[in-house]
Amino acid sequence: MRRSFQMSEPHITTAADAPSQSGKRLTLRIPGSTSNLGPGFDCFGLALSLYCRLTFTLLEAKNPDTPLITFSGAIAQSSLPQDTGNLVYRILKQLWKDQTDMLDRIRIHVDSDIPLGCGLGSSAAAILGALWADNVFKDRVPTTGSLLAQASLLEGHSETLAASLMGKFVIAAPSATSNSIVARQLNWPTTWRTIFVVPSYRMKTEKSRAVLPKTVSHADAVWNMQRAAMLISAITTCDENTLKEALHDRLHEPYREVLVPELASLRRAMVNQPILGCVLSAGGPSMLVIVNERYRADVLAHIEEWAAAQNDHPRVLDLRVDEDGIRQIRGF
Repeated sequence: MRRSFQMSEPHITTAADAPSQSGKRLTLRIPGSTSNLGPGFDCFGLALSLYCRLTFTLLEAKNPDTPLITFSGAIAQSSLPQDTGNLVYRILKQLWKDQTDMLDRIRIHVDSDIPLGCGLGSSAAAILGALWADNVFKDRVPTTGSLLAQASLLEGHSETLAASLMGKFVIAAPSATSNSIVARQLNWPTTWRTIFVVPSYRMKTEKSRAVLPKTVSHADAVWNMQRAAMLISAITTCDENTLKEALHDRLHEPYREVLVPELASLRRAMVNQPILGCVLSAGGPSMLVIVNERYRADVLAHIEEWAAAQNDHPRVLDLRVDEDGIRQIRGF
């Protein structure tokens, strides 16, 4: 499918429309992510085997006939593929305000499997890609600390950024003593599979945040602290019974269910299934079902049957946890 978009600044086309390019080229593979995992509101992240591949080409000379942003893969068939490309370009425009010659010569190609606006880390992947490219084209070596600090100023959700940057399961929080992000990585049990249900509609972070209360009770705060601690213990010891107890939340999911009615429906459908838990993915609308590998096929079939009976026929994604984080797969 060919798509072409007109904007006030850049010219955007699909790869099929793009003239040949030359110059320095950088290609990155960035995993999507989920976050919160029930009780870990704004502190837990998990990298996923769902990828955004960004290729940056710095032309040898200005060429107004070469499209600024091109697309291929699943994102080229989405309704608003330009969101990712625009975000990458806006960040580079801000970072390169004193390097206008580089900005005039940069070209961006987006090949992404991450659904947009669904709580699967599409924005985090775009932000990390832009910051990594900024470092490389300025002959700097990207580091975890500097990228997380920069990215968090732009996005604000350090846990999703840390997951896509580092891979695996991460715990992230602002430092209490400096302007930095503290992020720690844990291995995710290899037998725990992640199945995602992705509704057809999108949800902006602002809308998902708007339904949350300004304050919460002491009892609810303690409840979540207990379960967040249990979740970390369950992951480190591969304890499924503890995980089942841990995947319950009182800080965000009860308020967001009104925006994602499919969550209650999916949970009802999973009551008699051998799953480890069913939670919102980040702020939604995607939902995550965690299941042991030995039951994956049966549970997946049951979820697909449920999805087929829904009015909007949500997508079902059978994913693994990414262990590598962002990877530079081509450089200069």
